[in-house]
Order: sequence, then C-alpha cells, then structure tokens
Amino acid sequence: MSPFPCPCPKETNPSMTNQPTEEITTVCLISLGCPKNQVDSELLSAGLLEEGFTFVSDPSEAEVIILNTCSFIQDAVHESLEILDELAIYRREGRCRCLLVAGCLVQRYGEELHGRLEDVDLFLGTEAVEGAGRILARHLGGQSKQAFFQSPVLEESAHDVPLYERRQALAPWAYLKIAEGCSNACSYCTLPRIRGPLKSRPAEEIVREATHLARQGVQEINLIAQDVTAYGMDRGASRSGSLAGLLTRLVRVEGVQWIRLLYCHPAHLDDDTMREIGNREKICPYVDLPIQHVSGSVLRAMGRPYDEEKLRNLIGRLRAHRPDIALRTTVMVGFPGETDRDLEQLLSFVEDIRFHHLGVFCYSPEEGTSAFDREESVTDEEKWERRDRVMALQANISESILAEFVGTDQEVLIEGPHEEAPRQLRARTRYQAPEVDGCVILPEGICRGPGLAWARIRHAHTYDLEAELLPDTPEA
Repeated sequence: MSPFPCPCPKETNPSMTNQPTEEITTVCLISLGCPKNQVDSELLSAGLLEEGFTFVSDPSEAEVIILNTCSFIQDAVHESLEILDELAIYRREGRCRCLLVAGCLVQRYGEELHGRLEDVDLFLGTEAVEGAGRILARHLGGQSKQAFFQSPVLEESAHDVPLYERRQALAPWAYLKIAEGCSNACSYCTLPRIRGPLKSRPAEEIVREATHLARQGVQEINLIAQDVTAYGMDRGASRSGSLAGLLTRLVRVEGVQWIRLLYCHPAHLDDDTMREIGNREKICPYVDLPIQHVSGSVLRAMGRPYDEEKLRNLIGRLRAHRPDIALRTTVMVGFPGETDRDLEQLLSFVEDIRFHHLGVFCYSPEEGTSAFDREESVTDEEKWERRDRVMALQANISESILAEFVGTDQEVLIEGPHEEAPRQLRARTRYQAPEVDGCVILPEGICRGPGLAWARIRHAHTYDLEAELLPDTPEA
C-alpha cells in the first residue's frame, strides 16, 4: 500500500460554491489503503468542493493537508504514522495551517491519537468522512473548536442531491461501494471493529450513483465492499434485494459497459449470482474470490466456514456458468499453527486451480482480534519464504495463462498514459481489474483518449500483455 495524492477533482467555478474563508483555501488530499478508502476520499473531495475548497497535488502548496489513513494491519498503521510525520513538517514550517487525519486509523484507535499526535488539528473517523467539508470550513472559520469526530455528522446539505451523486469521475472506471462494514468473524481481521457490522446500501441509491458516474463517462463499475456477496443479508433480503437482484438492475444502467465483482467471500457466492455472471454480457468474466487458505485446520482457526472440497466445488460451478472466467484470489501464509504440510496443500491447490491472479499476505497479529493471543508458530523469516514460494509458483501460472492470449483480439479499456512510460498507453482486458492486476501496454505514438477499444494481443509477459489497437471492432 503506497501513498498517492488523491487525483484532483475537475476545476470548479469559485462563484458557484461557498467560501470557507475570505479566500479560497487550497487542500492536498493523500489517500492510503484499499479501494474502499479511495471511494471515501472521493466523497470527501466532493464535500470539500461544495464548501469552496480547491485542490493542489503538492503538499508544500497546501493550506490544508488531509491524510486518509489505513490501519488494516500493523504495516499499514506504521505507514500511516510515518507519512503523517512527514506531513507534519509542512504544518510546523510551511504554509499548512490545518493538518487533518481521517479514516481507519482514527476509527480504530479513537481519541488515543488525539493526545499523541500534537501536530494534527482535526481527526475524522470513517463515519465522519462525508462531513469533512463542513467540519473543516467551520474549524477554519473559528466556528468550531472540536477536533475529534468519530460518529456520522448529520447535517442538511444546501444541495438537492446527496454527496454520492456529486462524485467526480476521474477515469473511465470507478469503484462503487455497495455496503459498509462486515459481519463475518474472521479471527485475524480488524475490519469489523473498525467499520462495524454489515450495512448494505439501498439498491436504488447504488443504481443512482452508477447512473451519475456513467453520465460522466465511466464505462466500468467495480463493485466493492468488505464482502460483496453478503450484500442484502443484513436486510433479510429476497432475491430482488440480493447481490443477484442488484446486478439485474445495474446491467440496465445506460453507459456502463463492464461490471466487475471484487471481494466475494467463498461462503456467500450463491448460484443466483453465478447465473447472473454467466448470463449477462456486461458482467465481466472475473471474480475476486479471497480463499485465504485450503487447509481445514487453518481455515477453522481463521473462522472461514469452508474447506478444500467446498472450494473446488464452488470453482467448478463458477467455471461451468462462465467457462472463460478469470479468478483472482488472496491467500495468507504463516497463520499460527500452519505447518509445512499445510503449505504444501495450499501450493498443490494453487497449481491445480490455476488462478489468473493471486496475492499473498503474511499473517500479522492484530490487537483486538481473536487470533491475537495465539502463539505464533512461524517466524517472520519463514513467513516471507513461504510467501516467496507461492508467488514464484503463481508467476509461472500467470505467464502460462497470458501466453494463451497472444494472437487473440480483446476488448480493452484504455485508462491513459502508462505511468512508467508516458508515451505508451495503459489498458486492461475484461480479465484484469484496476490497480491490482497486470495491464495491456499499447505502443508509443497512439493518439487515443480513455475508453473502450479493440486490440490484438502481440506479446505476453509474466503479468502484462502487449497489444496493438485495431481500427474497427472485429466481426462477431
């Protein structure tokens, strides 16, 4: 998880917004962590724009610096605190007159941070992020001395439309959060304590947000939540209120061409949803299915209610519904009690299933989780050795799978210039999710804006493809 300045929203006319102070105040927003945090940052940005703030990408030029933090594991906590230390220099010595820390770190550690981080002026938990614009305006205007906000800020807006319908599309794709929180009981995970129990959003609200994004040119919607497949379970929903029912409505949104499912818990992916994936052309042949492990003893200790046999059955049904489906997964190595035999079982499963994409976490003991007091049986060095073994196996699998694409014509979503080679374009197939998977590299000298196009795959690497654009859509 590396820090990145939140992409600056489109320019706004100052006369169309409220003024936080006598002059427009510049803000630098830096967002860490997962896609759910990125959505929070985009909503935060919309609230700031409503209050008349303007954005800069360089923290040295900002009068307000905001860090939206992650605290999922201790590495993320340390990263958040280290970056905060770097940003505090601008508060002490630069133009910055307000340093605001938001998100999971505040929600997890509460007012304990208030007494320890002396350079921070405002603290906003995850539930208060959407009220950031008004909170910040009042603080700068001297109307509020309160510095800590962890609960939702319930205030009427001057706008007739909700904040989520004022998100500004920053790319031809977007994340769409369909639920908040999590009611699973994974023994290693802090997220339920940070974000609370599952709270599914109303389907009508989700469809309106998707429509709003599509009107701005978004062609790919990536559905996210802590557990997308749990959508509607907290409401005792019938099929119409389930994930399958939501997909039925989202495919009708004009302008949206690709819909992708991320964070699908293996225990909750049902046949109705799999039929939607198999029958709807707009739904990408792609499922993010974080299995974590396959050893029965490790899965039981993790609080994951399935075993290897159930996983094989589930994946077989998925492939029966959509034979070309690309599967992404994440696994965890080094969980307390994991043996060499458990690791070999995991490696054998990965080799047999042949996931298109795979990520590996090393177990991190997190205070407040039920696994925290378990005696660790795997050293840090062994964890990294096990991680490297899984990743080496996956590299061979990925290279083999991508080689099968060479010579085929694929619809791709062009995102824009490649970050490592700005004269080339970066794109993705339906089988690649944004930010976490590989990409399609298009050659130099192509004058083409973001959006869908067709390309012929010419070369395959371990994780990326190279292609050339086709002048027209191929015949079906």
